[in-house]
Amino acid sequence: MLGNRRVNLGLANELYSSMVNIEFIKVEEDSIGQLIHALKNLKNAVKTYYEYDQVLIEDTDLFIRICRKVVGSIQNYSTFFKANNEQIVKYFSLTKKTIYADLFIKNVEPIIDLIKVLRKQDHNGYIDTLKIIENQKQIIGENTYLLTKHEILDKYIEVNESKIKIMNVKEFVEEGLFGEHIIFLGTSSYFDRKFSEIFYGNHVIFLGYSCFENRLIKRESFSNLINSNVMINTIYNGVNIDRGFIGIDYKETFLTKDEKKSEEAVISQFENEVNVIVGEKVEVKLATISHNNYIFLPVNHKVNVINRESLKITQEKVSHLSIGDLLVFRTQNASNLVREVADTLMGINAEKYRLSLEKWKKRLRINVKRKGIERVSKILTDRYGIEVAKENNIKNWMSSYSIKPSCLNELLKAFNFNIQETEEIVNSAQKINSAHISAGHQISQALMNELDGNMESNLDENGFYTFESNEFEGSSFNIEEIKKISNETYFISENEALKIIKG
Repeated sequence: MLGNRRVNLGLANELYSSMVNIEFIKVEEDSIGQLIHALKNLKNAVKTYYEYDQVLIEDTDLFIRICRKVVGSIQNYSTFFKANNEQIVKYFSLTKKTIYADLFIKNVEPIIDLIKVLRKQDHNGYIDTLKIIENQKQIIGENTYLLTKHEILDKYIEVNESKIKIMNVKEFVEEGLFGEHIIFLGTSSYFDRKFSEIFYGNHVIFLGYSCFENRLIKRESFSNLINSNVMINTIYNGVNIDRGFIGIDYKETFLTKDEKKSEEAVISQFENEVNVIVGEKVEVKLATISHNNYIFLPVNHKVNVINRESLKITQEKVSHLSIGDLLVFRTQNASNLVREVADTLMGINAEKYRLSLEKWKKRLRINVKRKGIERVSKILTDRYGIEVAKENNIKNWMSSYSIKPSCLNELLKAFNFNIQETEEIVNSAQKINSAHISAGHQISQALMNELDGNMESNLDENGFYTFESNEFEGSSFNIEEIKKISNETYFISENEALKIIKG
């Protein structure tokens, strides 16, 4: 529910019954605004004039990625830039080469001058603004939360001698919390779209540097009906929203139109693939990873995610993933690893269980092929009362990722399986499901034991991290950070899921 891992009726009541006020506050820091514009100009210059220089392109992306993190940091600017000094100086040294003379003078030197200024500033714009807010509004209390996009080691920060809880947004949602005051360190476009549609506090504040757009605006789907400058208040009642401020969009600043077109091309290519029948397709989300590559993630499937600080690997549903999460997957045949380990755990019974499970799926596929998925959905819903038999769910049930739908018994009855067959299929589904869960835990634990302590630095430097596993016969594993993940879902061939697609 709403991205939360537990059904939380208290949270639901708060979300849909509370009066909410949304406020947008500027963080004034001229040097940060100038830096963001300079980084944008650098990216455009490299893309325009050095499109075939892969080394420069990759090093520029890394440099920009490092520098732009300052807009999500509460460290003093001097501390932030000194901590990242090695990578920053490395880029300056690269672009000082004679072949990049024009780029260095026009685009890099202005950034050097700005960073020199910021390195001397022992303060942070967010903290300064929080101090002003606290003096004016007296909002810091037990039920006030400061939310960030990235992992935070501290549980509290001190503002005017008062302590305020600080959490990353994913942890906050997982805890199922609702606060009196919620303060986001960043603009609405900097965070996931859901935080512009679902409000987890009575008083929600988006703190944003003055260079960025900081407001809630209409969805693109309204563009033909409503003027582009018109703001949509909310889909809920009882929500009052400030007008906010105009500026550059954080995502638009670092995501070009060409990259968006590439995204659309990838979706079109795999969704419209010929010779793939409905039963061989799986529902997925599209994630953008390092170097503008892509990967399709099956919605009804758990993937391995690694925590940056603890290096603990857990299995997370794709629907719970967000930007910044680190995926861990086998480079070759990633989707088959859990199945292979699960089959090993089930031993000689594995084939028998899977053949048994295939019986009802085969019958479902035959019905869909003969009658069409729309009619099958209507029959299962109207005649057999299976309300969840929507077309998308039926597509998912036919895929190998689906093991034990919640309505399995009702489906078996609808497809005329006798009592003995029903017991056999349900038992097989339970055995396979249990084996998959155990396999997931076993894989996670094994990979945790093989992770290198230098993973984080290698990840920052290259945008991804690869290692070989002794536990799984020398298989190669990739760790990739999610740069972007689609809200929409698509249906593609199962064979194309969990594979890196070159952008």
